[in-house]
Amino acid sequence: MYDVRKLLLSVVALVGMSTVYAQTDGVQTAGAQTDGVQTDGAQMGGHQWTLKECIDYAEQHSIEIWRAKALAEQAKVEVLQNKAEWLPSLSASTSHRVLYTPFLKASNGVDIDKVNYNGSYGVNANWTVWNGNQTANNIRLAKLASEQSELQNDIFLNKIKEQATQLYVQILYTEEALKVNRELLEQDRTLYNRGEELLKQGQIAKYELLELQTQVANGEYDIVNTQTQIELYKLQMMDLINLPDDVPFDIVPLTISDQQALAAIPSTDDVYQQALTTRPEIRDAELAIKKSELSYSIAKAGYHPTVDLTAGVGSNYTSATHNDYFTQMKRNFDASVGVNVSVPILDNRRTKSNVQKADISRTIAKLDKEDVESELYYSIANYRLQAVNNQQKFQSGLARLKYNKENYNAIYEKAQIGTMNIVETFNARTNLLNAQQDVLQSKYLTIYNMQMLRLYSNLPIDI
Repeated sequence: MYDVRKLLLSVVALVGMSTVYAQTDGVQTAGAQTDGVQTDGAQMGGHQWTLKECIDYAEQHSIEIWRAKALAEQAKVEVLQNKAEWLPSLSASTSHRVLYTPFLKASNGVDIDKVNYNGSYGVNANWTVWNGNQTANNIRLAKLASEQSELQNDIFLNKIKEQATQLYVQILYTEEALKVNRELLEQDRTLYNRGEELLKQGQIAKYELLELQTQVANGEYDIVNTQTQIELYKLQMMDLINLPDDVPFDIVPLTISDQQALAAIPSTDDVYQQALTTRPEIRDAELAIKKSELSYSIAKAGYHPTVDLTAGVGSNYTSATHNDYFTQMKRNFDASVGVNVSVPILDNRRTKSNVQKADISRTIAKLDKEDVESELYYSIANYRLQAVNNQQKFQSGLARLKYNKENYNAIYEKAQIGTMNIVETFNARTNLLNAQQDVLQSKYLTIYNMQMLRLYSNLPIDI
């Protein structure tokens, strides 16, 4: 089933990151260290992972996919088992018994053994010639179940692709936000140093310098929180792809260009029509309908007679006679061939109930398919709506960011060469930070939703 809550969760996750970002009144520049915390992934060592490598690794190591493959193998065994029902069954049996009759009396002066041994041997075969076509339908049913089991591998893989893409974009978003904030923090430190000079000159009050110092301290504190959030996303990615804990993990440094976020967005109908033909969930629902039809036919076969052919050979031996073993086995040898016909008359409503329940299952399977298609369309429509909405926000946000950056730079330069207006400086900085936050958030939400549309279109993810 498609769950549009995943979309909402992804939005909430990015908004959550933006909250951390918004709280960060400043962040250190790329080359610096903050309170002894290092965040450059290259310093950790180890391999840097692309999104494709993460997905490929998960496909080979995910426990869910291993389980799906094991269940698929189990389903194949069921197919072989059902095919074997066409063959006759053959069994050999033998029984041995010692009989003791302590009060048996002799007659005509002939001694009688009170302890006798009896043995019998037989080979029996049974073949169901007709059972209302249940055997053939059971084979078809097992094949459909096997195909469904194989589809589970694709379903789990798609889930991994969606979750991995979300985490990867979250990491990229948070790292880029961290870089922007580092640049602002460097400027905050410069302003603080300038404030110390102005305080000595008597141009600002002590409390204004303390506000500048608080700004720097808050920025450094929030950087640590943001770095922790990045590491948390990385841990979540490692857990998703089942990467051992002792393997260092970091992603390949990527810069998402504005052109990528401004690329054309496919229509909902185009993506939906492609998804209908390629998504494993749709195929799984179609197979469920076919299985329900076969189950209905199997249930109706309960009204039909069953015809079995039987055959057997056997012999027996007893020590109660004076004939030797081989003579008795030869004389007692017998062979038989027979036909068993079973005609249902009254079965306590079992067959009728099975038919009714199978008919209800057919209706449910059809409703499930409609539900899957509806959820699929709704998910695609939401992904596209979010992509278009955030792309428009990104376009308008670029112009807003340009204005706020120019305004902040002008005030920053003014503070460097002239009198510093604390309120004006803080307002300009807040406006710039909000503009940068909005641009980054809309940019990466656009990228995320566009990647989801590519996934639903059966196209490779291209970040």
